[in-house]
Amino acid sequence: MFIWPFFLAAGFALLDWASTWKGWKKRLYIAKPATLVFLILWTLLLTRWQGDILWYGIALVFSLTGDILLMLNPRFFLYGLGAFLLTHVFYLVAFNQTPAEVNVGVMLIAVLVGIVAARVLRVLRPGILKVPKGRRMLIATTIYAGVLALMVLSALLTFFRPDWPLPAAILVSLGALLFFISDSTLTYDRFVRKLTHGQSLVHFTYHLGQFLIITGALIHFSG
Repeated sequence: MFIWPFFLAAGFALLDWASTWKGWKKRLYIAKPATLVFLILWTLLLTRWQGDILWYGIALVFSLTGDILLMLNPRFFLYGLGAFLLTHVFYLVAFNQTPAEVNVGVMLIAVLVGIVAARVLRVLRPGILKVPKGRRMLIATTIYAGVLALMVLSALLTFFRPDWPLPAAILVSLGALLFFISDSTLTYDRFVRKLTHGQSLVHFTYHLGQFLIITGALIHFSG
C-alpha cells in the first residue's frame, strides 16, 4: 500500500514543517502543494478513484486548491476558506456512505463535538470581529466551523459503522481531530494572538491529519 508517491508526500511534508520552523519561504511554496500533489497521486495509483474513494480524492484536490490560495495574498483568505469548506463537505460525503445507527453513544459524541466546537468559536469570535468586515468574516467562519465539526463527528462515528474496521476508524478519527486542531490554531494565530511557531503547528497537524484520514480510508476500502 505504501508506494513511492506516499514517501515523496512524506518527504515534502517534512520539508514543509522545516520550512515553517526556519522561515524558508521559497521552499515552503514548493513543499506545501507538493505534499498534496503526491498524496493525490498515491490514492490515484492505488485505487484509480473507483467507487467511494472518489470522494476522498476530490477532498484532496480542494485541499490542494486551499493550500495554494492561502499562500497567496491575504485577500485570498476567504477563497482559501471556501476551498477547505468544500474539502470538509466531500469528507462528510465520504464518511457517510453508510450512515451510523443512532444510539446513546452516537448522541453523546455529537453533543461533545458540538460543545467543543462552540467553545472554540467563542474564543475566536472577538478577534475575528476586530478585522475589517469582521461580521462577514465571522459568518463565514461560523459556517466553516459547523461543517468542520460535522466532518469530525462523521469520522468519529466510523467506530459505530460495522463496515469500518477498528484500525481504519482510529486513523480517520485521529486525522479529523488533527485537522480540527490545525484549522482552529490557524484561525487563532491569524485573528486572536500570534503563537510562537504557530504556523509550524498548523502545518504539522494539517498534514498528519490528511495522511491519517487517507491511510484509514485506504485500509477501509482495501478490506
